[in-house]
Amino acid sequence: MSTSSSSNEVFYRKWRPQSFSEVVGQNPITQTVRNSVASGRVAHAYLFCGPRGTGKTSMGRLLAKAVNCLQTADGEPCNTCESCQSYLEGRAMDLVEMDAASNRGIDEIRKLRDRVGLAPMAGRYKVYLVDEVHMLTPEAYNALLKTLEEPPPHIIFILATTEPHKVPATIISRCQRFDFRRLPLAAVVSRLEYICQKEGIQIEAAALQEIARSASGSLRDAINVLEQLANYYGSSPSLEQVRDSLGLTADARARQLVRHVLDKDLSAGLKLIAAVRDDGVDMRQFQREMVDYLRALLVVKAGAEDTLDLAAEEVEEMRSLSSLASSEDILRALRGFGQADFRDDPQSSLPLELALADQVLGPSAPAQVAAEEVEPVVRPPFPAGRQAAPPQPPRSRARQESERPAPRPPKPAAPSAEGESPPPEAAPVAGTTAPAEDDLLQRIRLACKEVDHRLAAYLNGTCEVKSLDNGVLVLAFYQQFGLHREKIETPAGRRIVEEAASRLLGQTITLECTACERQRAEGRPSMRGGHLVQAARQMGARPVVGGKGGSSGDPRNES
Repeated sequence: MSTSSSSNEVFYRKWRPQSFSEVVGQNPITQTVRNSVASGRVAHAYLFCGPRGTGKTSMGRLLAKAVNCLQTADGEPCNTCESCQSYLEGRAMDLVEMDAASNRGIDEIRKLRDRVGLAPMAGRYKVYLVDEVHMLTPEAYNALLKTLEEPPPHIIFILATTEPHKVPATIISRCQRFDFRRLPLAAVVSRLEYICQKEGIQIEAAALQEIARSASGSLRDAINVLEQLANYYGSSPSLEQVRDSLGLTADARARQLVRHVLDKDLSAGLKLIAAVRDDGVDMRQFQREMVDYLRALLVVKAGAEDTLDLAAEEVEEMRSLSSLASSEDILRALRGFGQADFRDDPQSSLPLELALADQVLGPSAPAQVAAEEVEPVVRPPFPAGRQAAPPQPPRSRARQESERPAPRPPKPAAPSAEGESPPPEAAPVAGTTAPAEDDLLQRIRLACKEVDHRLAAYLNGTCEVKSLDNGVLVLAFYQQFGLHREKIETPAGRRIVEEAASRLLGQTITLECTACERQRAEGRPSMRGGHLVQAARQMGARPVVGGKGGSSGDPRNES
């Protein structure tokens, strides 16, 4: 039975477990340690690790008391002998507690090592309980290592930590390790009920569940909250007072908003959000409660409600609500409200309103149109006379009509000067990129840009499509762009390009890269001077010969 040395102690110290049977939620550990004490096979070093408030320090003190008890029963301390009384009253001389967070240096560990040789004052063992052992310095670990490996027979080390990954493996290997787990909701509620009964606190079971849930598996945190509520509201705090103290006053309306989301009722949802804002409720807390409820709803929808610490009535209510929507709808709502951003204004209702509208209305019409425009149209990648892609499987007439590109308006013929006929269109020659090839490469680059804009930049003006035959796409990179070729040939770059090309062409594409010289088609003048000069040429303008900054007819000198 738990006792206390002073009625004015805080609850978590007053009701600290005084026997292994009172330790909550750690049955495998308590059973193992108690059997070790009963059989006399006590290890020389233990490592207790786990989240805060789960009983590590309490277990260490219980072990120290049990190994020095004068009349143990099946490994349990009797709590009546002189040795147990000294532990209960906090005056045990053979228990040395040290906080490694404030005594983390090599000098403190050397002092501890020097005292290890001293015999116990009263009991059979001298126990050193080192809390937050992960805070020790590397030098301190080295000083502790040899003593920890072969301590005197009357010494027991108990190391406790919340971050075992920071403890060196050489230390862990010399200890018996026990991992404490977060306590289940039912275990925390049961312990709170016991404390309320002993302290004369009248409180509803639902209020205790709210306290336990807010503690996230830490019994010490839950006991501290219970004591604060009792000190503030008296011995009979109501459920509403508990929720108000924990900031959970919007809990019911969060569930109501979830129902409006699943019912696609935008008007009712916006009115509820406005009411929550006008009542001064913390909008971020409201969002967290809504996200938690949506998560629980998704778990219930998946049939895994056993993993939730919820009453049967709540599970049944969630099962009924989840039947209104599919798992995809619930998941989409969970993501939408989980990503609501309150960084600019924590009390603004706009993030929740946007998330609600997105869930109810879905993607906006302009976004859908833009997505349709970006969707590439399958076109023949090469003009007549070039290498062609392998024949595609037969498609329906409706699909062929949908994939047929819209006719392009013909370009206006440029008026020619007297005695001068318009130059014929230059035919593509080896080393140049034909217009259809340009179109294919451009569409591949745009498709890659949706995945990795930096990778798409490596395809911009650095290469050309050399061939496409039997599902093999060959990109020829100009020699001055060797680095760009290397970037595309990386496994990640190759995968992105191949997937983009496969989507565009409707077949599995394999990418190959090669190098080539950049050449200009014969008869095609250099297009210099920017878009205004090019537009002037299309309208019939001619370069000025012999004037200031003019040329002698050489296209390279055109401005």
